[in-house]
Amino acid sequence: MSPELKRLEQVNQELAMASELSRHELIEMNLLQESQELVHRVGATGGAKQRLPFTKLYLPMAFTGILEPHKLVDETHRAIQILLPGTGTTFSVAETLCDIAGTFHGRKSKNRGRGRSSSQSLLTQLLPHGETFRVASFPTDLPLNGMGSDAPFEFASEQGLMAVIRHVHLVLSRLYPNRPVFITGRSQGGVAAILYAQHYDDLAGTIAVNPPHPDPELFQFTIQYLEDKAEVLADLLHAPGVSLAHRSWEAYKTFTPSFDYPSRSSLSSILVLVSLGDPFNLFPQYAYALKAFAENEEKHNLHILDAGHNLWDRKSVDTYREVIRLQTQFMLNQMKYDCALV
Repeated sequence: MSPELKRLEQVNQELAMASELSRHELIEMNLLQESQELVHRVGATGGAKQRLPFTKLYLPMAFTGILEPHKLVDETHRAIQILLPGTGTTFSVAETLCDIAGTFHGRKSKNRGRGRSSSQSLLTQLLPHGETFRVASFPTDLPLNGMGSDAPFEFASEQGLMAVIRHVHLVLSRLYPNRPVFITGRSQGGVAAILYAQHYDDLAGTIAVNPPHPDPELFQFTIQYLEDKAEVLADLLHAPGVSLAHRSWEAYKTFTPSFDYPSRSSLSSILVLVSLGDPFNLFPQYAYALKAFAENEEKHNLHILDAGHNLWDRKSVDTYREVIRLQTQFMLNQMKYDCALV
C-alpha cells in the first residue's frame, strides 16, 4: 500500500470517530481547501462560457475535490447526495452532474429544454402538492480525473476508490450532519457507488446509471468501441474537445475487470438505471447482465429506459423528467424505510 493511501485510510478512521466538525476546523486540519476557481459548463461552444453556480472545494488527503452549490444547505435539504462521474476522458466532473445536482439541490432554472420555463424547480413539480424535499448535492471527482489528476495510480484501485469516496462521505457528513447519505454515479461512477454500498453500511441508498459490467466479453466490447471511436469521441458525447485521458483510461482498463460487484451482497438498496441506446454498452447482453444483477437481491431495483448515452441530459426533457422522478421516488422510499426502522 502506498504511503498516501495508508495516510488517507488513517485519516478516515480519525474522521469516523470525530463528532461534528466545522468548515474552519476541516480547513485547519488540511482536510478541506477552498478555491476561487470558476466552474464553467464543459464543452461550451461559441460566445462566453456559461458559469455554473458552484465553488470548488479540494480534499487534499484524497487527491480530489467536490463542487459545492452556491445555494446554501438548509432544513429543507433532507439528505446528502454524492454525485460521481464516469472516468477515462479529459473532462472532469461532467456538466450533467452539475445539472442534476442543481435539480436536487432546489435550484430553479428557466432552461428546461424546448423553451420551457417555470417558476418552480423540477423537483417541486414532481412532488405531491405541498411537500418540500431537497437533497444537498455535491458533484465529486474520481481519482485521476481533472480535480484529482495527480492522484497516485493506486487510488483508482478498489481499495483506493473506496477510501476516496469514504473520505468524501465523512467530510460532507461532518459539514452537514444528521442527514442520510445517497451515492449516485454514472458509468464508472455507478460502479464505484455500487462497490461502496457493498463495503459500507452507512448509506440510505445507491443509484447507478449505466454502470459498466466486469464480464470479460462485455467489458472488452466497451474498451474496443471507445478506443476505435477515440477520434470522434467528442461527437459521440456531444462535448466539443473531449478525448481519452491516458492515466485515467489506463486505470479504467486496469482495475475495472476486478470490480466483481455482481457476485457480492449489498448493504443498502440499489437503484440501477440502464439506457438501451448507450453506444458504450450496445452489446446485446449488457442489459440482460444488469437485469441478472438486479434480480440477485431483493434490495436491488432496475429500470430500463429507451434512451441514449446520457440519462442526465436536461435537454432530453421527457427522459430527464422520468429519471428525476425515479431517483426522487427511490430516495423518498428509502428515507421512509429508514425512519420505520428507527
